[in-house]
Parts: sequence; C-alpha cells; structure tokens
Amino acid sequence: MLRHKVLVLLTVMLLTSTLSSAALAMTSPKRPAVTKEQAAQLAQQRYPGKIVKVQTEQQFYRIRLLQSDGRVITVLVDGRTGRVQREGN
Repeated sequence: MLRHKVLVLLTVMLLTSTLSSAALAMTSPKRPAVTKEQAAQLAQQRYPGKIVKVQTEQQFYRIRLLQSDGRVITVLVDGRTGRVQREGN
C-alpha cells in the first residue's frame, strides 16, 4: 500500500513538473538557437577575414568582415538555423 502511494505521488510530481516546464517554454520569448559568438564563427568559416562588427537584428546577425584583400563584406547569419549568406545575394 505504501509503495502504491509513493508511486502515485511520484507520478503526480513528474506530470506537474513536465506541464510546468512546457507552459514556461510556451510563454518565454523565443531566444536564438545560435549565439552571437557562434554566428561570428560560422561567418568566418564561410568567408575568412577579420570580424569588424557584429550586430544583432530580430532573427539574424549582421556581421562585417575585413577580408585579406582589404574589402569589407557583410554576412547575414540566421539566429535560428545558423544559415550563412552574404548580404545582397
């Protein structure tokens, strides 16, 4: 009988915890899956150069890179997927 009560209590606690976590996740503002640092690394891997500036936009990062030939290019990194693309392309 005691085992049964303990099992029921643990089940209720687990369900309550799971439901609370799900509710919290639904009400929390969406955070990017990719951090600013990760976005800069992804941009630098695709377009080698020195990072000059990283700006956080709504759902992406705008990164300026100084390339070895002296050109400054702007790269966009999606904050959710990590997709990298050169601005204007």
